[in-house]
Amino acid sequence: MQRLLKLKKVLKNSVLLSLAEGFRAAKASGNKFRPLTADEIVALEKNGNRCEDWSRVLVESAFAPNRIYNSVFSGDVRLPAFYGTLLLPGDVSFPTGIYDSLVHNSIIENALVNKVAMLSNVLVRSSAVVNNVGSLVSSGKIGYMIGSTMNVGNEMGGRSILVFPDITADLVDLQLFHKAEPDVEAAFAEQLKQFREDSAVPFGVVGKGAVVSNTNIVRNSWIGAHARIEGASKIRNSVILSSLEESTHIYDSVILENSNVQAGVKVHTGAEVQGSVLMSRVKIASKAIVKSSVIAPCCHIEEGEVNSSYMGPLTQMHHHSLLIAALWPEGCGNLGYGANVGSNHTGRMPDQEVMPGQGMFFGLGVNVKFPANYRESPFTIIASGVTTLPQRLKFPFSLIRPGDPQLMGVPARLNEIVPGWNYARNAYALDRNVFKYSVRGKGVVPSAFYSLYNPETVRQVFDAYNRLQVSEIRDVYTKEHIDGLGENFMRERVRQEALRIYGEYLERYLLDMVIGFVENDALLATQPPKEIRRLITGDLNKEIARVVPMADTLDELVKRYRLLSKSWFESVSHGLDRDNERGREIFDDYDDAHPVDKNFVEWEKARFEESVKRLNNVLKNI
Repeated sequence: MQRLLKLKKVLKNSVLLSLAEGFRAAKASGNKFRPLTADEIVALEKNGNRCEDWSRVLVESAFAPNRIYNSVFSGDVRLPAFYGTLLLPGDVSFPTGIYDSLVHNSIIENALVNKVAMLSNVLVRSSAVVNNVGSLVSSGKIGYMIGSTMNVGNEMGGRSILVFPDITADLVDLQLFHKAEPDVEAAFAEQLKQFREDSAVPFGVVGKGAVVSNTNIVRNSWIGAHARIEGASKIRNSVILSSLEESTHIYDSVILENSNVQAGVKVHTGAEVQGSVLMSRVKIASKAIVKSSVIAPCCHIEEGEVNSSYMGPLTQMHHHSLLIAALWPEGCGNLGYGANVGSNHTGRMPDQEVMPGQGMFFGLGVNVKFPANYRESPFTIIASGVTTLPQRLKFPFSLIRPGDPQLMGVPARLNEIVPGWNYARNAYALDRNVFKYSVRGKGVVPSAFYSLYNPETVRQVFDAYNRLQVSEIRDVYTKEHIDGLGENFMRERVRQEALRIYGEYLERYLLDMVIGFVENDALLATQPPKEIRRLITGDLNKEIARVVPMADTLDELVKRYRLLSKSWFESVSHGLDRDNERGREIFDDYDDAHPVDKNFVEWEKARFEESVKRLNNVLKNI
């Protein structure tokens, strides 16, 4: 039922419905159009225009022929009273009108159509620019991918979803990971079918204020308001949503086919997108290839290839790398140069997949073999050059590095895992990522989604903490001894350190919750922490409270929380200092060539100062 309610809400607010209504209004406004007069026909022909049947060309009452030159008209055409000027790319001002173009069976509002070899079955809205285009045509049968089936993950088709231009990450997650009853799935499909019928129009559309320039082919597509299409190679069977506040840009040799593009997207520099959905603020560039995939908001993909995947929000690929058959709903990850996340085609059917965890980093030259499930290992790093075997890993904030083939009693194929390493040793990178997410995802992705202390990550850390409690101490552990280690081994000293790291993570989480109670109710400042702990709700939080040590007094608890917070911020600063010190040892002009990211430093400083202020306010009430 939740799925149906969310779909209904999204469809109700869909821009496609308003666009369809606008088209029908333009089509139905026949009473404001009239036939051309004999003098107007003479003037048009004098300007080099031709038409086999001028009676099928209708114009607004104030129409004047002085802005139509060297053009050919056929079929039913409606023209406005042209006035004013518009800006072409390059900020060149040009009067609205129709110049050196062929226009067939189209409706033109007060826009500019210049040097278009074929404009057929298209509504060009007011203030739009269509300039130097090969063909911009519609066949009259356009479904705009509404209700189309897309297979992600398993390339053999085991995981299918229904897509449409306004689809949200929530609706993708519900279809992929929450199996619905057959009647709910049928109702879901029926809603999309009805929406397709309500929003269907037999024309292509160039929205208000949009620019389509220096582009070869545009077929059966809907270009949203204020979108800018410049120098694209081909756009076919696609919807490009856009708005004045979040304009969409597609330029420089892009191929876009059978795809839905949401507002604020940028696709450029030879990128190719086929059979995919690009959600808001996605960037695809530098010859990147995206096929049969759903790319969630604020992802950046350059040079790499994504195929048959669902890439969650804020994920980045800035180098030549491969992501194939991946289900990555939590996103926030990164792929280094040469990372091959999709090694399932060597002598086997493409019927396997990978589930990366939130915030995972795949290092340089990594090879990830399928099937693999890292979803319970958020914020994990796979070190450069590592080849991972098919596995299920369940330890957050881990480092996976090459194994030791000389280690007695451990198979040479196993890598080594260091649980908690990323939290304990890489605070600078974690916080800097959070900073970047807050900038890129502002207004689109809520901060709770990518928090290091989101409820799901807390649950996974607590689960890992419990599984590290062993009844028999060994020098080395594998999955036979501790569940969730996957195809990796872990040393005893690493296990002990991981327990400490996970324990501090859980302690910081719990103390933050208790301090929040006191902030919301000053009367609690007189109570001992063990009494305040009774306010904790939720089975998971209660279990954590039974494990995490609690100070006897609130004053001691606040001081402990302050120590943990200070340690974290110092670790962030140390990570930055460590990089700078190493750089200075290698390059004489390191400081000149590597300026500090002042925005991040100020952001981090403000977070620490806010934490100090918060704790001081609590101490005042004790």
